[in-house]
Amino acid sequence: MGPEVPSGCGWRTAFLFCLWLSLPLLAHAKAKKGLDTDLSNIIRPTLVNAQTDPTLRFPVMSMPGSVFSITYGWLDISNNSVRYTVAQPARKSEHDFDAPRLSISDLQYERSVLSFKTGKQHQMLIYLGQDRWGSVHSGPGMGAAASRESLGTMSIYKTLMNFEGVMALVRPPAPPPPQVVVRTVATPAPPKRVAPPPPPTIVLSSPDGVAGNQTLEWDQSTMVIRGVAMDTTGIPVVQINGSPANMRPQNTQAAEFWSDPLPLQAGSNRILIVAANTAQEKTELDLTIQYQPKPLAVNPKALSRDEIVSLLQGGVPPTRVLELVKERGIKFSPSADDLNAIRDAGGTDDLIEVIKQAAPHA
Repeated sequence: MGPEVPSGCGWRTAFLFCLWLSLPLLAHAKAKKGLDTDLSNIIRPTLVNAQTDPTLRFPVMSMPGSVFSITYGWLDISNNSVRYTVAQPARKSEHDFDAPRLSISDLQYERSVLSFKTGKQHQMLIYLGQDRWGSVHSGPGMGAAASRESLGTMSIYKTLMNFEGVMALVRPPAPPPPQVVVRTVATPAPPKRVAPPPPPTIVLSSPDGVAGNQTLEWDQSTMVIRGVAMDTTGIPVVQINGSPANMRPQNTQAAEFWSDPLPLQAGSNRILIVAANTAQEKTELDLTIQYQPKPLAVNPKALSRDEIVSLLQGGVPPTRVLELVKERGIKFSPSADDLNAIRDAGGTDDLIEVIKQAAPHA
């Protein structure tokens, strides 16, 4: 019987166990000698920095040493180094690592999981397309997705074992030398200008019913901005007041986003939401939040300064007036003149101190 998923671990741990324990048996065995030489059926990585430091990039899910520390990001493999950069959640950047490629040890591929050591740190990775980050997929398509992730993880293993071979597959061939032809060349027509793609679309869901360039009355000290960003060229990047928003992809062209609680100052507060696509086309929503703190409730039986003075002048003992202040409170902010008037009417130091403590605060 296989291990059970611990209760309370959340969907990501459950997803990992399902992925780990239910993949096809073809990926169950450890990687064998010579497995890295067959590159005919790998998922080809993305080539970045082709001119300066050719690097092969894979989207992965990482769980360094534990299934409870799941992050999503990019594994970059170059001739000299292996680097992992966390993309989600942004607050877990401490799981980034950068190690010399030749220092990788204990490299294993088992149960569709790639494991190795970078120094003393144990790393565990699974190939996972960016469209599957942070969400659970199930149903008829689960088997096909799992097979692709198994093949992608095997492709990472082969890249670590045979970097030059995979690089040769990915790097475009050098163009043949141009043929020298002497001929009359007509003046080419000027190239048609390609219109830039339209900017992203932002739809806010919280605060409810608010669009860009509006002013909203608000009576709470913080606010969370939520919405969906969409773009025809892919998932746009969203910033709120200059800080990256939390994002959860919905499909290849849209993602839900939200901010951390934004503290508000009494009065006018500006909130700027910016979404940018890969062509650097931007959409901005500019909100003005007018924060007015809720007024504190006042006891309708609270005492005024004149009522306290009248009670003392009418012969009510200061100890009794003190008890009334404690029971009912006061409905004024006592100034030095108010306190002097109460002393002149017979108020004691104890009564004065209780009146100061009962003063309403904004």
